[in-house]
Amino acid sequence: MFNPLNTLAGRMVLVTVLAVAISYALTFVIYSNERGAALQRAAENALIERVAYAGERLRAAPAQQRPLLHEDMRDRGFRLSISAAPAARQADLNGPAGRIARGIAERLPGAEVRVDPRPPPPTFDHAEAMRRGDHGPARRLHDELGRFEATPILVSVRLDTSTWMNVRARLPRPRPLPSSVWVAALATVLIVGFGAALVSRQIGKPLSDLARAAQALGAGETAVRAPVAGPEDVRRASNAFNTMAERLSRQLNRQRQMLWALSHDLRTPITAIRLRAELLDDEAERQRLLTSIQEMEQLTEQALALARAGASEEVRQNVDLAEIARTLGGELRGLGAAITVDADQPVMIECRPNEIARALRNIADNAAKYAGGGAMRVFASGDHAVVEVSDEGPGVPEDQLGRLTEPFYRADPSRSSPGAGLGLAIAQAIVEAHAGSLALQNRSPHGLTATITLPRSLAA
Repeated sequence: MFNPLNTLAGRMVLVTVLAVAISYALTFVIYSNERGAALQRAAENALIERVAYAGERLRAAPAQQRPLLHEDMRDRGFRLSISAAPAARQADLNGPAGRIARGIAERLPGAEVRVDPRPPPPTFDHAEAMRRGDHGPARRLHDELGRFEATPILVSVRLDTSTWMNVRARLPRPRPLPSSVWVAALATVLIVGFGAALVSRQIGKPLSDLARAAQALGAGETAVRAPVAGPEDVRRASNAFNTMAERLSRQLNRQRQMLWALSHDLRTPITAIRLRAELLDDEAERQRLLTSIQEMEQLTEQALALARAGASEEVRQNVDLAEIARTLGGELRGLGAAITVDADQPVMIECRPNEIARALRNIADNAAKYAGGGAMRVFASGDHAVVEVSDEGPGVPEDQLGRLTEPFYRADPSRSSPGAGLGLAIAQAIVEAHAGSLALQNRSPHGLTATITLPRSLAA
């Protein structure tokens, strides 16, 4: 399953967006704190001014007029009353309460000021309200002030020796940030993310093209060239890869041409020797020479096949690997080999069918020659196709398993049989040319398993 976070472009976009989001978060925290402090001070100053103004008017008015004045100065969120005792308790004058008390005292020289930041909820005297005939407004005042308990404050200011002005008010909490700020932040993050995606694409696409070119080169294609695009560093990497690919292709082509020419030139003297051997009168000597000539021909053909492994001009096709295995199993059983095939489910892969069939044949032939038969199983595993060929033979010493795919290497005599020792080398070359792998493993208690793993498509 494709995960964009596994790509360079995806990670660059993620890191950029996270960096912007974190910087915005820190900015919002600082801005919110500063904004909240500024709004808090503004609310405190407004309350100080209102209380000081009310105190000045009530101090200057005669005692009989104060009830009328304080009724006129009451409004929503600012409830004023006059009593013989202070309603506010003498609280610790730190923080907002202390600032409010000091501010009022500065504007009302000589006045005693008490500020209670946690006053008890207001009480409602129903009898008094009925006597005054204003139980409706009084009840609403009681309910309204009851809703202020989240941010209430109670201020008491001495007007004279026997009168106190009590003010119930509330300091508004800092409001949340405007929605426009969040919209602007989201728009900025999206714009930055889009820009990071464009920049990362300029880097990631050339690197992706370079990776595909390297994969194609590893799959045996010779005419491979990576597009030269993107930043200067990526362009230099693409140019270096193209130079390497060109030199490697020339070297491989020279080696293959030399081996093809050598194999081809050997056919002529081998044919001449065969003709001379056919003319011998001694039957035993003729058969001995013909056997040696046959081994030489087999060695020549396998060497030529090894040179061509993975480098043929066969076109890649989407084919059913299970069908190839079933067809091969039928052919081998027709030749007397005890090979069973378990390949009921289709397994589609992109490959060169004839080359893959040759690789499977070589491995199955090994099982038939060295173990008397084997079992082939084909199945899909995620984005890969897997072919397992298991036998019940004597196995191979662990220290020799890694060398079985070396050209011309022969295992111990318990697995010896006529041949040049190139079958597994050819199979490995074909599999690796398809960006796959060949693994050999001993079975318990005996036997050997050869496992071919192939990507189901070249881009896998």
